[in-house]
Amino acid sequence: MILNVNKIGEKGISVSDNVLLEDTILVEKESFFIENVKYRVDLIRDGDKILVKGNIKTSVSLICVRCADDFEYKIDSDFDLILFPLNKYELVNRELSEEDLEYIFFEGQEIDLEKIIAEQINFSIPLNPLCKYDCQGICPVCGSNLNREECKCSVSDGAMPSWLDIK
Repeated sequence: MILNVNKIGEKGISVSDNVLLEDTILVEKESFFIENVKYRVDLIRDGDKILVKGNIKTSVSLICVRCADDFEYKIDSDFDLILFPLNKYELVNRELSEEDLEYIFFEGQEIDLEKIIAEQINFSIPLNPLCKYDCQGICPVCGSNLNREECKCSVSDGAMPSWLDIK
């Protein structure tokens, strides 16, 4: 999904597609795509800069950090970016301003849309994925998934298990 910068005029260009991306682009371990990625990206030239607005829709399978169950996580994310040509930007001996941090650089005459889409998908995935807001997790003693069954050990009664009794 390489886009030539020369094709982007002052009126801009819109690109949309429904693609199957490799699961390896996902940074979350053991996650995978459940459905194709639908995206729409509008690019407008503003001098040397390229203004990018887009939307991504997909579903990924994640593992809950509390109960370790797989669950479907839907992504419907809007994003705004500024792409700046690296060859015209002086980075030597210069601190980046707050405005500079909004820029994503591209080299040459090509923009890799797949890279941008992959970054936006990964930004949309929560740091600590939960299958549901009130996930009860796993009993630390017997390993029961407290979302599906009631724990029969003493921890669920509020008492400390004997092996945790510190004297």
